[in-house]
Amino acid sequence: MFSFARRSLFPSRCLVCSGQELVRQGVCEQCRSRIQTIGGPVCEVCGKMIGTPGICLECILNPPPYDRVLSVCRFEGLMREVILKFKYRKSTVFKKFLAELIFAMLSERETPPDILTFVPLHWSRMIRRGYNQSALIARELSGYIGVSVRYGVLRKTRNTPSQVGLERKDRERNLKSAFSARGVEGKSVMVVDDVITTGHTAQEVSKALKRAGASRVIFVSIARTVS
Repeated sequence: MFSFARRSLFPSRCLVCSGQELVRQGVCEQCRSRIQTIGGPVCEVCGKMIGTPGICLECILNPPPYDRVLSVCRFEGLMREVILKFKYRKSTVFKKFLAELIFAMLSERETPPDILTFVPLHWSRMIRRGYNQSALIARELSGYIGVSVRYGVLRKTRNTPSQVGLERKDRERNLKSAFSARGVEGKSVMVVDDVITTGHTAQEVSKALKRAGASRVIFVSIARTVS
């Protein structure tokens, strides 16, 4: 009764456009239609766009440490705006919407993992920002897939400079051996991140998990840059 009265007096509004039509998890259908999907065949391992379905030549010749990378959409337009607000401007109200998008993708492509976790921040950056955006998404995703979030599985051992603005080789050097993992021996692990750019974070995190004995690593993100 109370919830019905509340919805009547304070109807849900879209967090993006403030509209009230068909709002789900804070975002209306009109705004959802503006999400730019990656489209086309993507590599079954690294998730990059390729010409034909299957595994790209790069992953065949140089298999990456992860088993699969999955991303919901392009880091462009509406989703770029939402993620930047979520990540840097404390707009944590978007966490349910972002987790729902990941779940919709996973329900078609992956079975639940043994362990659900997230890309960690160095403790000093965590103090400055006040929250880990990937952890917030993982916590919401947990309710959808029925797997509890595991904290402390991954740790960032070095306070690396931001990846933003670095050249590709500098990004690779910046994150080399920057992560450690524990408690994953023989387990399938799903790691949540917000955005994939060059993929170096996914590689370094996955290396740490595989060194710790993980049997399978699935790296999932809301968005990725597409060149």
